[in-house]
Amino acid sequence: MMKRTDRERGAVALEMALVLPVLLLILVGILEFGRVMNVQVSLTQAAREGARHAAIHYDDGTLNLPGAALAAAPALDGLPVTVDDDADACGPGLWVEVTTSVSLPSMTGFLDAGLFPLDLEGIAVMQCGG
Repeated sequence: MMKRTDRERGAVALEMALVLPVLLLILVGILEFGRVMNVQVSLTQAAREGARHAAIHYDDGTLNLPGAALAAAPALDGLPVTVDDDADACGPGLWVEVTTSVSLPSMTGFLDAGLFPLDLEGIAVMQCGG
């Protein structure tokens, strides 16, 4: 049986010091990418639900389009999401467009150098009264 020397132990520490930052960067990249994809899907879902709500309830006096849109996407809670729409011009046979957007900051702050904040947007169009 061979005995380890102090030199070999130092080589393992050096290899770990070289590989660990790369592995952490990959892990943080995976986490950030997953979050961006989740927020993008949630923005699209919120816009779709807002457009559906406006298309059905366009003639109601209490149309709360931003509330209906954001209630459909709980993953957006706590983010500065803006909801733009043209529901005022909605009528039978016309189309309503709803846009949700957010300037998404980095979750970790690790990739802020030029990559974040990302401007994400979700758009949905539906026929009013249809």
